[in-house]
Amino acid sequence: MGEVSLGQYALAPLLTVILALIYKFVPVEFPDRFKALIAIGFAIGLSIAAAFYKGLDITFVVVVDYALHGLMLGASAVGIYELQRTVTKPRG
Repeated sequence: MGEVSLGQYALAPLLTVILALIYKFVPVEFPDRFKALIAIGFAIGLSIAAAFYKGLDITFVVVVDYALHGLMLGASAVGIYELQRTVTKPRG
């Protein structure tokens, strides 16, 4: 069995921290319904940039593959962000 790489699993929590910092320190107030779209768009953009950074031959299949990876990464980050908001929200 191959070695387990934790890098791909650490991306969603890392993106969650980056997005939480952006939402907190950027002077523009984002509506809650747009925060998920911002996170997914940011993750898709970073994933496609990673394909360019790796020096891959940029074909339609590569762009779609990396865009889908970014979509899932963004969705994971949104889930983690919403989880920490729910857990840390004061009751009452």
